[in-house]
Amino acid sequence: MRTHTCGELADSHAGQQVSVCGWVQSIRAVSDTLIFVLLRDSYGTLQLLAEKSRMAHSLFDEQKKLLESLSVDSLLSVTGTVARRPAGTAKGEAVIELQIDSARVLNVAERLPFNPHVKMNLPSEDVRLGHRYLDLRRPDLQHNIRTRSKATMAIREYMDDNGFVDIETPMLFKSTPEGAREFLVPTRISPGACYALPQSPQQVQYCSYV
Repeated sequence: MRTHTCGELADSHAGQQVSVCGWVQSIRAVSDTLIFVLLRDSYGTLQLLAEKSRMAHSLFDEQKKLLESLSVDSLLSVTGTVARRPAGTAKGEAVIELQIDSARVLNVAERLPFNPHVKMNLPSEDVRLGHRYLDLRRPDLQHNIRTRSKATMAIREYMDDNGFVDIETPMLFKSTPEGAREFLVPTRISPGACYALPQSPQQVQYCSYV
């Protein structure tokens, strides 16, 4: 379905025909003959360019109508040619764009309660927490999640290299007489019985040392 990710394409790929998949982050119709789309995946963003002069007029009109109908975070598959951006239009490391040959919608997103990619127009924290799955798509939080993942992986690799055993504490355990109130989860296997969040997770760890 794809030959490259959005984040890996660089100046060295100029002139190559590639296929990418990702979520639509923004759409900008500059004129009746030119439309830009910013595509995002887990590895970066890529500017897409649909230009009437590069394709048959009927095909361009079809692609333009398709792109303009998409909502933010719709899933798109695109095949096109990597090209260097014209002089003066490059922004930072974004020196290339993908000239669209064909585009196919994989999934259309419903209208979002808010756009997590526009930092200036973010709603209140209460609204964001009510739609946490969207809030976690914000670049800042994505950076935090990936940084935490890398830090955890580095710690696990170090501990493993030095002979430690990784023992995962169960999320659910037999209820134990503790002073704190417990969160109970009923089980269908034993009617009337419940699992609980472990109040004494060290019990499981101790058993592994015996």
